Amino acid sequence: MNRFGLRRFIQALLRAALFLVSVDAAWGQFCNSNIPRSTPDADFVDHGDGTVTHKKTGLMWSRCLLGQSGNDCTVDGATGYTWQQALEAAEASTLAGYSDWRLPNIKELASIVEMACFYPSINIHVFPNDNASSSGDTGLAVWSSSPDASYSGHAWVFRFTVGEDDWYCKDNLCYVRLVRGGQ
Repeated sequence: MNRFGLRRFIQALLRAALFLVSVDAAWGQFCNSNIPRSTPDADFVDHGDGTVTHKKTGLMWSRCLLGQSGNDCTVDGATGYTWQQALEAAEASTLAGYSDWRLPNIKELASIVEMACFYPSINIHVFPNDNASSSGDTGLAVWSSSPDASYSGHAWVFRFTVGEDDWYCKDNLCYVRLVRGGQ
């Protein structure tokens, strides 16, 4: 079995295990209280304009996925984009009056993963309405700007359902979370 086959097998086992232990998660996020929070609320500054700054990285993030709005991100719905559309939508955004938004790279997306939680594996106080269970098979996949070096038709995504990176065909529809600063 090659590394990709093994990876898919392990992911399938993980999904099956998560189903068995996450029965209570159907009503909300599941967090292990024995694991220290990797992205506690105190690590973020909420600017009150739909953006937060992660103190550890200095990056400013959109609280809502692109297409969502409102203080709790429940107005409208998150929109799926191909990778090229995601790059263009991020560049065109003027959220909170800023014009330098971009798609985060895969390491930047990993910096906001909440390691103590899944369904979703993100701080839902800081990034509300990231409901992984309604995201279907994509499991709340968020595009990164990082192309896959092995396959030109693929790019890296972060799956916030269980906090893992993966690569998808650039023609797939995934979500967008905007970032600015860094790089």
